[in-house]
Amino acid sequence: MSSFVKIGSIIENLIQNLSEKGFSREIQIAFQWRRTIGDLLNNKTRIHKLENNVLYIHVENNVWLQELVLKKSEILEKLNSYLPATQKVKNIIFSLSGKRISN
Repeated sequence: MSSFVKIGSIIENLIQNLSEKGFSREIQIAFQWRRTIGDLLNNKTRIHKLENNVLYIHVENNVWLQELVLKKSEILEKLNSYLPATQKVKNIIFSLSGKRISN
């Protein structure tokens, strides 16, 4: 008979494994992204990559893209307030996603 494993422990082990492989900054930013922009905008965006302290975000459509661009300074400041000094993001670049992001 197989035993069940709590999904939380699987996720915790995965995060720990990724952190040990040098992805702790990306994980930290991904967790703080939702906290920074809220559930609605989180469902309209997807983190594409982090390169040279620049966060690239794909956005579902032009309306949400414009909203995020207008709030970019505020979003960047809030996101960085959750991050350690060594992990600050210097810029966010928003672009349209080629497909619908939310369900």
